[in-house]
Amino acid sequence: MISGQTILLNTSNRKSRRTAAFPLAEADRCVLCGLCLPHCPTYRLTQDENESPRGRISLMRAAASASLPPDLRIAAHLSRCLGCRACERVCPSGVRYGRLIEAGRVAVTKAFGLRIKTRLGLVLVAHMNLLKLVAAVLRLYQQLGGRHLMRAARLLRGTEFRRLDQLLPQLKAPPSWKEIYPAHGVQRGRVALFVGCVARVVDHDTIATAIRLLNRLGFEVRVPPAQSCCGGLHREAGDLRGAEKLLTRNIQAFGSGAQEPIVTLASGCGAAFRAESSLAGSPREFEQRVQDIHTFLTDLDLPPELELEPMPQTVAVHDPCSLRNGLRSEQAVYRLLARIPQLRVEPLPENSLCCGGAGGYLLREPAIADRLRAPKIKHIASLRPDYLVSANLGCALHLSAGLREQGLDIPVIHPVMLFDRQLRVSRLKLQA
Repeated sequence: MISGQTILLNTSNRKSRRTAAFPLAEADRCVLCGLCLPHCPTYRLTQDENESPRGRISLMRAAASASLPPDLRIAAHLSRCLGCRACERVCPSGVRYGRLIEAGRVAVTKAFGLRIKTRLGLVLVAHMNLLKLVAAVLRLYQQLGGRHLMRAARLLRGTEFRRLDQLLPQLKAPPSWKEIYPAHGVQRGRVALFVGCVARVVDHDTIATAIRLLNRLGFEVRVPPAQSCCGGLHREAGDLRGAEKLLTRNIQAFGSGAQEPIVTLASGCGAAFRAESSLAGSPREFEQRVQDIHTFLTDLDLPPELELEPMPQTVAVHDPCSLRNGLRSEQAVYRLLARIPQLRVEPLPENSLCCGGAGGYLLREPAIADRLRAPKIKHIASLRPDYLVSANLGCALHLSAGLREQGLDIPVIHPVMLFDRQLRVSRLKLQA
């Protein structure tokens, strides 16, 4: 349950009357100063107070005190929040807005239920075998030319499938992951790797690269086969019960008494795990074991037999909100890439603003997501980097789709892939 002083949020509608805990004490810390407004992406787009952090807090506080009857308009304002938490970084009162929007969405879900497509999506990511089956069908659809045919005939225009088709990369057959990958050379430690749900069907190249990189650096990698989705999409949808089930499954998979770090590749998953302390049954030691892979790698010395090859190219870095505002560790990416000789590392302008690829947001609010992405694409087009890197899969898919639409052939990859590509056997080792 959400900690702190709470009251029951009135979420009645014509069909039902239910209640949800709302942290009123947290909401009361907001003094309505407005310093968050320039940092809120949806407020910047709309100039609507209802689409700002303080506006949404006021709506939730009014609904909690029963002074404003909740309706679908309030639900829409909460849905359009990206959950980027940029407001938290600038709030002089230290309001934990993430907890407030989560509580508000839980109340909305209890009152109005989940949309059918949202419910289906949550079922998919929670059941890996079902997700793999759907991915296999989509892969066959691509291989048989279905994507080309549907696009050429414009048969997807105006449908929900058009958005998915835009976001999906060319799918490959997923490998069968082993549970243990031994370290190369002298073992210096052991880590457990969290591979997520969607990444296992659309981004297994990054997973394979991370395993290889960790092995080369002297770490045995354990990939628990029973691990599941991190639950972040369930939390975003207001389904805390579903998130708690997935958390329990992951605690069992990774071992509640184990000590090795749990390394995450997608910053959204890492941020979700770090926020799990608000869920029932979340042990503190599990949360403390979770580490973003960039933070884990940054200060590691290379084994004496390895070195980083110079790379006289330019890479633009996109800061995912989950890494910047959730984990507060976006600088780890820059420090890691700075170790590559001759590489020019350029932060993407306006990195503090969300790209729109926030969890399920890019499917739930596609028009706003694309408007938020547009300035990012312009910045990338202006920089013309050799690579764009992003530490979160959803952001990478969203930005890749935008670049394809503009005819820009700029690869979007995970930072660890770039680091691994430049890792070579030392020339001194070869000479010896």
